[in-house]
Amino acid sequence: MNKTKARRFLKTYKSLMILAAIVILAFVLSGGRSLTAANLQNLMLQVSIQGIVGFGMTFTLLCGEFDLSVGSVLTLCGIVFAKCVGVMHFPFAVLAALFTGALLGLINGILVSGMGLSSFIGTLGSSYVFKGIAELISNGKPTSVSGSEFAVAVSRFKIAGFAVFPYLFLLTGLICAYILTYTRFGRNIYATGGNYEVAKNTGIRVKFYKMMSFVIVCTLAAAAGILLTIRLQSATPIAGENLNLLVISSIIIGGTSTTGGVGNIQMSLIGLFIVGVLTNTLDLLGVSGYYQQVVQGLLTVTVIGTASYTNYRNTSAV
Repeated sequence: MNKTKARRFLKTYKSLMILAAIVILAFVLSGGRSLTAANLQNLMLQVSIQGIVGFGMTFTLLCGEFDLSVGSVLTLCGIVFAKCVGVMHFPFAVLAALFTGALLGLINGILVSGMGLSSFIGTLGSSYVFKGIAELISNGKPTSVSGSEFAVAVSRFKIAGFAVFPYLFLLTGLICAYILTYTRFGRNIYATGGNYEVAKNTGIRVKFYKMMSFVIVCTLAAAAGILLTIRLQSATPIAGENLNLLVISSIIIGGTSTTGGVGNIQMSLIGLFIVGVLTNTLDLLGVSGYYQQVVQGLLTVTVIGTASYTNYRNTSAV
C-alpha cells in the first residue's frame, strides 16, 4: 500500500470511528429512540436531499473549488419543476429543471474557470442572482405540485418501508463513485485538483474539468430540488437556505481536502451521515436549531483545524 492509499485509508478509518461514536452517543442520549424504524426513515430522508448535493460538491472540492450557490440552485430548479409540471408531462418537467441546473452550473464554471474569479466571489454573487430569479418567478410564494398525479404517486411510493428518495440518493452515490474511481474523467478531476500546473503541462484540459465540476454539482442540486419539491408537494423560495455550508462542512468532515485532489464518495457519505446523525439526535433531544448551527460550526472548525495542523506538522518535519 503506497503512502497516498495509506493516508486515504487512515482518514476513512478516522471518519468511521467518529460516525460510530456519534451513533452510540445518539443511542444512549435518546434512550434508544435513534434506532427505531420511524427515526431511521426520518434520518435517511434528511440525509438524502443534502447527500445528492454533497456528492456533486465532492467533484468541485476535488478540483480545489467550492460552490456557494447550490442552495439557490436547488430553490430555483425546484420552482422551475413545480411550474413546469403543471403545464407539461412529468418527464419533460424533470428535464427542464435538470437543464436549468446544468445551465446555472455552466455559468458558475465560466465565472470561475473561464473568467478567473475565485469560487468564493463568483458563486456567492451568482447565488444572489439565482435566489432573486427564484423569488421573481414564484412571487415569493410556495408553488404546489399536488395537481400532478405522478408527482403525488412518487412521493407516496415505498420500497421495503422506505420512501424512494434514499434509494435514489444511494444510486447517485454509486454512479458518482464509479465515475471518480474507474473513468478517465474521474482521474482527470483528481489530477486537476491535486496539482493544477502539472496536470495542465501534461495536456489535461484543467479549465474544462473545473467547469464540468460546477455543472455536475448544480445538476445534482437541481435533482435534489426536484426530489425535495416532490417530497413536500410544493416548491418554496426558502427551500435551499443554509444548504451551502451544511453540505460543504459535511464533505470536509468526511475527510475531503479543501485544497483539492484528496477525497472520494465513500468519505463524503461518511461525513454526510456524521452530520445527519448529529442533527437528528439534536432534533430528538429537542435542541433548538440555533444551537444546532453552533454545534455544526464548531465541529467543522475542529475538523478543518485539526487537518490543517496535521499538514503543517508534516510539512515542517520535511
